[in-house]
Parts: sequence; C-alpha cells; structure tokens
Amino acid sequence: MDQNKLWVINKIPEEKILKISKQCGISALLAKVFLSRGIEDEDYIKEFLNPSMNDLFDPFLLRDMEKAVERIINAVEKKEKIIIFGDYDVDGITSTSILFDFLKKVGANVGYYIPDRKEEGYGLSIIAVDKVIDDGASLIITVDCGITAFEEVRHIIESHVDIIITDHHECKEELPEAYALINPCRHDCSYPFKELAGVGVVFKLVKALCIKMGLTDESVNYLDLVALGTVADVVPLIEENRVIVKYGLQKIENTLNTGLKALIDVSGSKDKQITSYVIGFVLAPRINAAGRIGDASRAVRLLTTDNEDEAAQIAKELSEQNTYRQETEHNILCEVMAGIEQYVDLDKEKVIVVWGKGWHHGIIGIVASKITESYNRPCILITVEDGMGKGSGRSIEEFNLFKALMDSSSLLEKFGGHELAAGLTIKEDNIQEFKTKINAYANSILNDSDLVPKVKIDIEVSKEDISEESVRQLDLMSPFGAGNPSPVFAYRNLVIKDIRAVGNNKHIKITFRDKETDFDAIGFSRGYLAEVYSESDILDAACSLEINSWNNRESVQLNIKDLKVCEDTLLQNEYFYSLDNAIDFKNGYDDNKINSFLDRLTVVGLLEEFGQVGSQVFPKNRKLAILLNSVNSLKTLTSKLKSINMRFKVFYNEIDIFDDNEVCLVVNAQPGKFNESRFDKVMIYGEWICRNYLHFIVSGIDVDRIFILDKICFEFTQDDIIVERRDMVAVYQYIRSNFKSDFIIEDLFRFANAVSKSYRINMNYFKVKRIIETFEELNLLKKSEHGKYGMTVSMLDTGGKKADLESSDMFQSFKAFKERISMQRKIIS
Repeated sequence: MDQNKLWVINKIPEEKILKISKQCGISALLAKVFLSRGIEDEDYIKEFLNPSMNDLFDPFLLRDMEKAVERIINAVEKKEKIIIFGDYDVDGITSTSILFDFLKKVGANVGYYIPDRKEEGYGLSIIAVDKVIDDGASLIITVDCGITAFEEVRHIIESHVDIIITDHHECKEELPEAYALINPCRHDCSYPFKELAGVGVVFKLVKALCIKMGLTDESVNYLDLVALGTVADVVPLIEENRVIVKYGLQKIENTLNTGLKALIDVSGSKDKQITSYVIGFVLAPRINAAGRIGDASRAVRLLTTDNEDEAAQIAKELSEQNTYRQETEHNILCEVMAGIEQYVDLDKEKVIVVWGKGWHHGIIGIVASKITESYNRPCILITVEDGMGKGSGRSIEEFNLFKALMDSSSLLEKFGGHELAAGLTIKEDNIQEFKTKINAYANSILNDSDLVPKVKIDIEVSKEDISEESVRQLDLMSPFGAGNPSPVFAYRNLVIKDIRAVGNNKHIKITFRDKETDFDAIGFSRGYLAEVYSESDILDAACSLEINSWNNRESVQLNIKDLKVCEDTLLQNEYFYSLDNAIDFKNGYDDNKINSFLDRLTVVGLLEEFGQVGSQVFPKNRKLAILLNSVNSLKTLTSKLKSINMRFKVFYNEIDIFDDNEVCLVVNAQPGKFNESRFDKVMIYGEWICRNYLHFIVSGIDVDRIFILDKICFEFTQDDIIVERRDMVAVYQYIRSNFKSDFIIEDLFRFANAVSKSYRINMNYFKVKRIIETFEELNLLKKSEHGKYGMTVSMLDTGGKKADLESSDMFQSFKAFKERISMQRKIIS
C-alpha cells in the first residue's frame, strides 16, 4: 500500500487543447504537453518546434565582449603568447578545444593549460597560474572557470599579465578585476539568455572574433563540440541552447572532427542516431574520464588532432579509463552508503555530508549524484588528504547549493558552482562544523515534503490520446534534456496481461491491456518488479511514449519510469483496511431509537453551503469534520470540494494532525476514537453500511452540532461486505492448495486478490480477514499478526472432522446482518 514516490502531475485547461492543436497544426497530445508546461503562445510554440540559427543573439550583447575581442586580436597580431586556461570536465575540455583550434587557425601563438584535478583542483590556482606565467604567457583566457578567483586574478595582474575570464557559473556580488569578464550571469550583463554553458560562451566569443576579423563565421564549424559540452554540462536545453544542440546533434552524426569520430566508434555508437542521451551517458563519461583519472589535456588533444591513429589511441585509452572509473565509483559508493548508515541521522540531517580518505577526487561527484538520486536530498562528499578536504556536492531543485555554501563560506577555503552542483575545499578540522552549519541552513530552507522523491509528470493520458502519429510528433520537442525533459505521462488503470523479466532478469517487459487494446511496456533496470506484480494486477504507470520497431513492425511502447497500484485499488485497500477496524456486526441495535435520532438531524445542501464563505453551516475559521462510510461517497465529495477549491484532508478511522483551515474527511470513523470535541461542527454524508454503526459514532454528539450533508442512505454492495459459505470454501481450499501447515501471509491485500483470481469471486482484505478469524473460531487454524498487513498462520489437525459453520458466532453475525439489511432502506434527504 505504501507508495514510495510522489507523482507531481500538471493540470491542463482542457478548453485550450483544441485551440492550440488547431492553431499550431499539432496533435492534441503534443498540445497537452505544451499546455502542461505553461506554454500556450502560438508564436513561441512554432518557434520552439522549428529552431533556427537565426534565433541566436548577437554575441556583442555580452558585456565586455567588445573589449575582450579587441585584446585577443591585438595579441594575435603581435604574436603574444596566449594561454587558454580550461577545466577538466566536458564543458571545459570542449571550450578549450574550440578556442585553441580557432586561434591556432588564425595564426595565434596559443597554448592551453588544464589543471590537474587532484593536485590543483578546479579553476585557477596560484600554483597553476605561476606555471602559465613562467611559460611566457602575456594573455590568459579562462574558459568555464575564473568567476570567483579573486586572489588568483589579482596575482596575475600583479605579474603584469592580462586575463580575460569567460565563464557561466554563478557570480558573487563582486567580480574579479580581470581585463575583461564575459559571463551572461554577471549582474550587470543584459544578455537575453542566461543559461549558456561555458562552451556556449566560447562559441559566442569565436563568432564575435570572426565578425571583428572579417572572417567567414567559423563558429558554426564547432557546433558538434558546442553541443557535446552543452548537453554534458546539464544546462537547460531551451532557447539558444536548444538551437545549439538541435543543429549540433545533426553535425555530430556526420562530424569531421577526427577525435570525436574515433570516440563515437570506440563507444559503439557508430551508425546509431546521436541523441542527447548518447552524449550524456555514452560519450561524455569517456571524455570526463580523462580529467577524473589522469591527464585531462589528453581529451583536448583528442578533439584537436587530425591524426587518425593518435585519435584512435586516445579514444581507446579514455574508454578503458572509463571502465576503471566505473569500478572505482562502485567501491566508493559502497563506502559512502556504509558511512551514511553509521554516521548520518536521516531524521535530523537534510543534507548528507560524508567524508573519507583515499576517495578519488575525480569520482566523488558522480557518487554524490547517485546518493542525491537515491535519497532525494542534497549530498556533499569530501575526500581528505594531509589535513585538507576536497568536496563535490549535488543538490535537489528545492535547495540552491551555491547559496548554501555561501552561508558556510567562513568555514571553506574555496568553493564555486551552480544551484545543483558545486565543489569546495575545506580544512579537515572544519568539516564537522561545516556539516552542522549547512544542515542548520537546510532546516531553514527545506520542509520534510521537499525530501519526498518525486516523479514529475506532464499530463494524464488515455487510450484515445495515443496513436503512432501522436507519439511521433513528440519527437518534435527534441532534443530533450535539462529544462526540456522528455514528456512523462500518467496512464491509469492498466491491467497486466503478461509480465516477465528480460535481459538476464535486469529489465522488465509487460503487456498492458486497456479495455480491448494492448500496449507493450519496457522498464529498464526494473527486473525486480516481476516478483512484485503479476497478471491481472491493475496499475498506474508513469511512462514516456515511444515508437518501437521490431521485425519490420512499428508500435507504440511505454517506457516505464514508475509503477503504482492504481489509485482506485489503493482507495479500496485503505477503505477495507479501515472498515475492519470500525465495523462489528455482532452488536444489535434498536431501529426505533436510531431512526428517532437521525430524524432530529438538520439536512443542509452541498455546493450551496460550501460555496458561501462565512455561511451558517460552514462559518469562516470554524473547524469541520465530515464522516463517510463508502468509497463512492469519498470520491464524490472530494471531487466537489476540489471544484470549489476547498482545502481538505482525508483520514481513516481516526484523526491525527490537521490544519485548522482544512475540512477533515473521516472515512470509517472508529467508535470510541472519534473526538468530536475538536470540531465546531460535524456532518455525515453519503452511503452507509448500517444504522447502528452510524449511531455508535454520532449518538454522543449534541444534535445542534451535527448535520446531514446533502443526504445519507443505507446502501452498499453486499458482495463487498457479506461473507457467504462459498467465500469460506474458496479461502480454505486456496490455503490447502498453496501452503503447508505453517505459513506466513505477507500481505492480506495480495492474498485476497490471489483468491479472487483463482476462484473468480469477490474477495478483499475485510472479507478474507474475517474468514480467517472464523476459521480460528472453528479451531481450523491459529493466527497472529505479521507486520501491518500480514498474518502468521498455523493449520490445526482436525482429525478429519468437518467444521460446522453454523456453530461460528462470526458466521452467524454475517447471516443476521444480511437479514437485517434486507429490510427497507430509508433515505434521509
């Protein structure tokens, strides 16, 4: 019954779907996706679906671009020694490669420097800067770094060397005193698009240089590398980034870059469509391996060489090192998980901070990403050596990691990064205090609900939304990635027709049936679900939709992101579980007394009363509870409350914590545990199983404080509640056929479902539990609780003697109840 992930589903204004679909010439399904993302402008949608290189902004809109270009051209003409100072990730490597290759082509005296991740760390450092200056540089150009390097920039200036910073990371209030500083995120820059990757900024710089130097635009020749760095740096693939990646992916498939071609070959991606997924999970990790393990400058050589043999050799080395990286990553992950279990109090600490010795600094960022994904909370991992720690952090959408590090800056030697990813340097002696301080900050920012894993879903779909054509149109939204994720849909009430694990039991293959239509579904790395679900289970699927080609046949396939027992089933389970705690059929009752009590209650309207804030029935700032006894009543009432934007909360059996501004809906209130004194008014609504149960709950409440809401009636499906002799026989035969003398029923919901399937009868938690209790009364078995929803059962030796159901008080109570409800059912309205 417990659902691990929260599905966040956007609501769509239905009346706009046909309008957008017709105006833009797109399917209703695609129109729904745009609307779910808050996009309804016709011109924007058409531009989004048809990105053009003409949509790119003038590079000179970037502050300091003019100044930087003039200084670089002057250096080129005077043959000054130019050093490009890069970073060791894919963004930094592609940035360095592009600028180095371009300046070399225009005759510059140019070289590059990529710092050693382990020895020098991210960005500018005094040690690295001195090496560059000693090498004779008179102009340093940073790419993808430098925006927070105040001390290092000052040192460069004092050494009579000019520095131009190109970066895209978040800026502090003050900026380094560089000769020029190009960063769309600087506070005084009016550039229209703030989300460029570092390589995107370099792309703009090359274009600006071409314009000033009167050259043909060479920047477009680097679009393959620009797309590679942009996708790998996980910046939002919208606006300019969308244009860059859209055209860059096309260029990658026919790339003239010798090194990139060799990398595609060695990764097994040759002759395959290159997508943002291939970049992010196949190509980028191999380039990153150069900087994580060893010398990152090899990756620059790979992307700038024209020698096919050299390219093939470097690509092979990077692929091998990526394999080694994966093994090292697994080992660190195991140590970190053990550290979390031993040293992290997840009930009190919203940010996971773990440190250790010997962890590879180039790999802890990947491990931090996995921890954040698993626990849905920020994670900072720190590797310690010689009293100094170097850390890498990843975060969740609700927590700006860069701002959090600024709050702890007094404890840090150095830090930088983005909202979701950052790096830091810290003295070992300060780590424990840092852990305390950043968690104190997190407590002021995050709520417990922020830490619940979420699946973001665009819209709910039905069978009518899905066709091969409508699914193909979804590809018009590609390239997908950060800021423009592949659409995810909620498809409800799917019946499992077939389910099996495939791929050495790693993946799951399911055939779902929706009425008379079948859909195939694949769930990668979800093979374990074959042990969780079975045929005829009814599930809700969070999935993407794609066209699957197999044996020259194309069909729509669901790509599973998450599965849940369908909401209707969950609702039914909650209902029958709570009903078991509420109803006792053994108690007799006095019809006249109960009817007399009910006749004294005032009946009020539904929408009329609830729609009037401050009305007599529901005055403003008054506490209200509504009692219900059926699933249909709950569905009807919650739907109406949502339609008038009334805040409410649903409880089963009893009420715990609630907001005074919420209406409390209490399903199957437990006699003796409903505390009516907490409310100003109590209402009863809808369908009820029997009068005496209702009377037990409300008879102690002053009639002036209790009302009938709209109407109540004593109606229910007898087969859901009443246990017949055939039900008893079916459960007993199922037990004898499937279990030994002693056994455990882990989950009575699944047990009841299995009996239903085997004998084609209506069985649920409530009925099966009462049946087993009857068997115990008849000395057929002994039972005890097992967990919340299970039982431990021991079958007893009856010596061949048949049980007499008529001697069971439990069974007799069902018969008596059935006879009572056959009497006339009175509707009060």
